[in-house]
Amino acid sequence: MTVPLQDALQKYKAGDFRGLIERHGAAAAKADCPQILLVLIAQSHLRSGDELQAAEHYRRAGRARGDNHLNYLLISGSFYVRHSRLEEAYDIARQVTALAPLDPRALEFYHRTLAECCLFAESAEAQKRLRAGLLRRDPLSLKADNPLSNISWCADEAINASLLPSAVSQPVTAGMQAARHARPHRWAEKLRIGYLSDDYYDAHATMHLFRGVMARHDARRFDITHFCFTSAANIARDRGMRRQYPNLVQVGHLSDEQAAELIRSRAIDILVDLKGHTQGSRPNLVNLGLAPVQVAYLGYPGSANGIDCDYILSDRIVTPDTSISHYHEKLCRLPESYQSNDNLHRPRPAPLGRTQLGLPEDKVVLGFFNATRKLTPETFRLVAEILKTTENTVLWILFFNRFAEKNFRAAMVAEGVDLARIVTAPKALYEDHLARLPAVDIALDSFPYNGHTTTSDLLWMGVPVVTYRGTHFASRVSESLLTALGLSELVAEGPQGYTGMVRALVADAERRRAIRAKIEANRVTAPLFETDRFTRHLECAFEMMAERARQGLPPDHLDIPPLPAKEF
Repeated sequence: MTVPLQDALQKYKAGDFRGLIERHGAAAAKADCPQILLVLIAQSHLRSGDELQAAEHYRRAGRARGDNHLNYLLISGSFYVRHSRLEEAYDIARQVTALAPLDPRALEFYHRTLAECCLFAESAEAQKRLRAGLLRRDPLSLKADNPLSNISWCADEAINASLLPSAVSQPVTAGMQAARHARPHRWAEKLRIGYLSDDYYDAHATMHLFRGVMARHDARRFDITHFCFTSAANIARDRGMRRQYPNLVQVGHLSDEQAAELIRSRAIDILVDLKGHTQGSRPNLVNLGLAPVQVAYLGYPGSANGIDCDYILSDRIVTPDTSISHYHEKLCRLPESYQSNDNLHRPRPAPLGRTQLGLPEDKVVLGFFNATRKLTPETFRLVAEILKTTENTVLWILFFNRFAEKNFRAAMVAEGVDLARIVTAPKALYEDHLARLPAVDIALDSFPYNGHTTTSDLLWMGVPVVTYRGTHFASRVSESLLTALGLSELVAEGPQGYTGMVRALVADAERRRAIRAKIEANRVTAPLFETDRFTRHLECAFEMMAERARQGLPPDHLDIPPLPAKEF
């Protein structure tokens, strides 16, 4: 071992990470820098809080002579994705698939990264290959996709149900559920509800939807505890929401076993997992058995494969009877819409004018504000078709990443669309984002993963959203929301019906005005934004679940009856 390497190891073991970087950082630029030194420098940057520098040095370690090339490249790529450095992440994705074409980790990273990059031809080809492998239940293909990624591009419920995430170390079994149900439990007069999430900060979409419900639970009948594993960085982003919930119990610093012990000590009757298979979830904690009734809700739009939940909260649109066989959970279907909405804290700012937003006054503005990963090849094809078959339209589209935007614009040029018709909407604070939405004439949905919070934000601000009827939970959400707002006429039958509906609305200004007037009226009369009504339905669902458990009955499908219609 060389003297510099000995010195680096000593500094690392002593926790002198800054000293290690200052002394040996320059060596990392040399072509003959040992792989182990690159790894030590990468780790030191990571321990010092600089993930991007860590990513660069892990990337160099993956290219250096030595072992673990794939691992170092994948670590590097994951940091680049987290920081929206998609060009670097895509480069690594191509490298790892060339280095290890039969390694499921490399393929999973490739598919996940590609979905963010707006490289539509390559994405379509990759999806075609992956779908073929999933249909024949090829073991490599089953490991090369994860549930969240899969529902984003594949609307086949049978395929969705076949995937298990690598993050679940021990998928739920009937024996695990039986043991949880048989565990002695003391029921109290009030139902004790526990919510589990890492989204407890007011900038997160889940809280935009659910915050009002958590504030409006009936304290005479329910004791609510929030089990929080939100990161320190996201806690720092909170602007006051967390202080409103006194029963906020931190479990982020605890191991799964320690957190399970703490949650069980609260004698929770119904534990609601708000995460499912979304980023940052803790499925292995849920699978330790935390309550006699465990429920999946809101965060993940589909069956939480491998996670021990008795029920999933849904509705009859997102999970019709044909979905039942594809869910290991029992369906607890709420009336009207499964999605909670907050009419107490959700702001409704004054609309901004088009001039200050950089939009033309004399064009029909088509808006697309869903996440880039929802801009699938299918969605791109439909948007391009609409632009090519309408003359007086511009597309106003949200991008957070220059690489993805560059690729999107190049693809539009290839379709023959004039780039002057595409206006980029920058990232904005939530209130500012809401204020700009009314400048949109028609909002375009994404397929097969619809807008969820995005759709309800648009409707809240009075903007028509056009969608078409889907074939799995994630592709039926906009239909659910529109129906609960009394606007099912904006749900088309299939892709061609969708493009035809958009074209008809582009040509009919009077019809657009009538729809906006209807949204404005229904916003205060229809069920979608009735937070109190939704909360009472949710509480009824909890009581029906609990009553079965008290009687020793197994979970079963439940359809929650609606309250009488509100009178005005």
